[in-house]
Amino acid sequence: MSIRKYIAYLRTVETGSITQAANELGYTQSAVSKMISDLEQDWQVKLLTRNHSGIEISSDGMVLLPTIREIVKDYEDLNFAVSELHGVQSGTLRLGCFTSLAISLLPEILKDFHQTYPNIQIQLMTGEYYEISEWLRRGAIDCGFLAIPASNDFETTPILHDTMVAILPKDHPMADASVFPLEQLPHENFVRLMEIEDYEFNRLLDHYNIHPEVTYDTTSDFALLSMVEAGLGIGIVHSLLIKHGRYRVAALPLNVKQSREIGIAVKKGFLPSTITQLFLQHVVDYTKDMGEITVIRH
Repeated sequence: MSIRKYIAYLRTVETGSITQAANELGYTQSAVSKMISDLEQDWQVKLLTRNHSGIEISSDGMVLLPTIREIVKDYEDLNFAVSELHGVQSGTLRLGCFTSLAISLLPEILKDFHQTYPNIQIQLMTGEYYEISEWLRRGAIDCGFLAIPASNDFETTPILHDTMVAILPKDHPMADASVFPLEQLPHENFVRLMEIEDYEFNRLLDHYNIHPEVTYDTTSDFALLSMVEAGLGIGIVHSLLIKHGRYRVAALPLNVKQSREIGIAVKKGFLPSTITQLFLQHVVDYTKDMGEITVIRH
């Protein structure tokens, strides 16, 4: 039985799309469909069901999926071990990450990892916490960065804390202040970051019974930064988002400290691949002395 058929089926289930699986694996859509059909004929079971919204894994497919996933993982580990024998460590890591980390610290981590393992390919998917969590559950990624506490479905290793700061236009009267008092928010034009999940800052405001007048709402980190830079108002963001200073804004710590703990997670109950374990250890080693990230800029 060709391992390619197992991989084709697994990627189809993980992506929820034969077309996407074919694109990722470098096959035609008909070739992936044929491989899955061959498995169904060989095993005399229905692995997928098709409906108006696409494909879904069948009940029989759910029973077989853990074993198929384990076979594919063992195959990838075997390939990695063989490549090590030849002095070339190669393979693929599928990684999930949220925006503020992906544009700040992650490139540094990946660059350092690449210097040690130049033949390991990284497939990076960026999204919100809930999307990364769903990718982990489906097996679409090998590991992902999340805010802690994360779901009990995952084994999550803490790596650092990311402090919230107020960002202001450079010409704002308080741009040179040492801290930004939360009590000042109701007197400012406020640019709010809308998130599908419970936003940590909203919980902080509720706790202190502070309710600013929202002038602008946006779902985009970059739109928020641009609005503040243009003088439309002030915003509250995590430090990682402005770590590299690409936007001309002032950044002040809040008078009430608030931060999120960030960790790297894998799916609980499944032994990570050798490559995933190497990356997890690399992330832990790289961040071990970082502690808490706070950006202050006047």
